[in-house]
Amino acid sequence: MNYASMLNQIIRESELSLRQISKRCKDLNLTITPSYISQLKNGKLPPPTEEVSLTLAKVCGSKKQAHLVFQGYMEKAPALVREYMLASSSLNKAMLESLCQVTNKTFTKEMKEYIESLDVLAALDMSSHYINSDDASKASDLVREIALSSGMPTEADTEGELVQLFLGDSSMQPLIPIHASIYIMPTKLDLLKDRDIIAFYQNNRRIPTLRRIFFVKEKILLIPEDKSHDIFFFENLSEINYIGKVVSFKVDL
Repeated sequence: MNYASMLNQIIRESELSLRQISKRCKDLNLTITPSYISQLKNGKLPPPTEEVSLTLAKVCGSKKQAHLVFQGYMEKAPALVREYMLASSSLNKAMLESLCQVTNKTFTKEMKEYIESLDVLAALDMSSHYINSDDASKASDLVREIALSSGMPTEADTEGELVQLFLGDSSMQPLIPIHASIYIMPTKLDLLKDRDIIAFYQNNRRIPTLRRIFFVKEKILLIPEDKSHDIFFFENLSEINYIGKVVSFKVDL
């Protein structure tokens, strides 16, 4: 992930407009325009100073302040330094992948993609937790963290066996076609995160309904892929008959 992609993700997750971000930066004595922020996040300008990166991440409420600053520094560093850091990051990711393959019963595509998506500082930080520890059990804890971060439930995080159901509506098209067989893991509610697809029984019907879940200011939005279908709004998930998290699907041709 390069600087522009990381900044773009931070801004998207903040749900702030560029004008709002610009105003918040000004409140912290940094004057930058919405147009300038737009060019940064679209990669049309090189990474800015460390002060600008830190302020942008801070006003967006991101926990990746150090990551954004470091990524900006690395992209502006001499080619030799940049190549060394990228090579070190590749080694760290290879170590994490090997650790998962040895420790975990199933090394999933999602886990591999998550490791590959780590920025240089994140890969270094995660691998150092294992390398600098004398406790062998830390390996299992690290693999479990990777599995959870990739969106895959672990044995300790589920409340039952994998459920296979038949999808009877088109609300998740084109992502999940109507009449697909969906596979649902009864994942614990507190482990769900934004954009996970969940299944629930609406109004006590025995036909599952699927929606992407979003947590917005202590409220819950359930949003379809096909915008012609209903969006649901809840105070908490106890208001719906929750089945679990959708982990895969199959279409019989």
